[in-house]
Amino acid sequence: MSLRLPLMAKHLLLILLMQARVAHSFSSRSHLLHPGRAITVRSTHTQHGFITHFSNRNVFSRAGNYASIYTTHHLSKGIDNQDAAIYTIDNFADRDKRKERLHFHLSELGVDAVALEDASFRSQTTMEGFDNRFGKPAIKSYRAYIDPKPSRAEAVARENVEVAANRFARQIDFLAKRHRSQAAEWVRHIDESQHRRTFPLILVLDNLRSAANVGSIYRSAEACGCLEILTTGITPHPNGNGSEKLAKSALGAEQILPTKHFSTVRQAMEYLKEYRPNVMLVGMETTERSKLYNAIQYPGREAASSDELAVENECMISPGVALFLGNEVSGVDTDIMPLLDEVVEIPMFGLKNSLNVAACAPVVMYEILRQWRVSRSSEELD
Repeated sequence: MSLRLPLMAKHLLLILLMQARVAHSFSSRSHLLHPGRAITVRSTHTQHGFITHFSNRNVFSRAGNYASIYTTHHLSKGIDNQDAAIYTIDNFADRDKRKERLHFHLSELGVDAVALEDASFRSQTTMEGFDNRFGKPAIKSYRAYIDPKPSRAEAVARENVEVAANRFARQIDFLAKRHRSQAAEWVRHIDESQHRRTFPLILVLDNLRSAANVGSIYRSAEACGCLEILTTGITPHPNGNGSEKLAKSALGAEQILPTKHFSTVRQAMEYLKEYRPNVMLVGMETTERSKLYNAIQYPGREAASSDELAVENECMISPGVALFLGNEVSGVDTDIMPLLDEVVEIPMFGLKNSLNVAACAPVVMYEILRQWRVSRSSEELD
């Protein structure tokens, strides 16, 4: 025990010194940083001594800039019984230099570096997902260069900033162009000679967790001529998290259907109240007040039979239906149940009192279209 006391004392002293050093780097820029972000300190005792790690990531400024500090301290007792301390600090000045050179090379390639930086910031701080102008791969590549992982701190410190910035700029430019090319490919595969019919039918996906389910719903909704899809919370959505898996089952429908994403389902309801004031809010859920999905009258038949929906100042005044589909396990948020006009259910005849949400959606959508007497062409309507 007596042999370890000096090492432990040095260990504690170096922790205090390191905290003071990091605190100084924070205090010198305290006017930029949001308060309350703690520095992570982790200590590990090994056969060679103590290893202590300090790390702090993802520090956001009030001005909307993104900054990062990586601080690592390693203390070990070697074979020669000598203590060694290794410090690797990636400070604001180094990060600003890397960003400045990257932005320079991006500008030379015709890439809007400021817009890309903003897209990167918003992809981490909002629910908007990845900006479709650049795509997820390009934005993640930008972030990987500006704020590398702590495991790459040593390699970043050794590399030539100019060479690395030029390499990443060309990679980002290529990834952004590839993304736009792939998006255009979907457009070329759509028969523009066919007019897509839309009806006053809106889907609200409340915190669905499965990207495969969401993609399948997009495909069904596009086939049913839905006006738009509103996604909320953790629901995967185009250009957001889970977009790749969603696209596999949507098969391009996510590129056609207008989509809006909201942090909460209440925000989606506020949007409907303001811009779709005459739609009936219908939830799909098994409750005491639920009615059979084919036992209620869905408003919107007259609007569905017309060539165009009535719109004034971006507000659809035609009557219609907004169908709420809830999480696969917990269902529609119980807090909004009293705010819905109707709650409907599909009858179950088995032991399981549930049906996959992607299977439920088209059942009710086609019932709504049946009531509206929608046929293949407007000339065939009664």
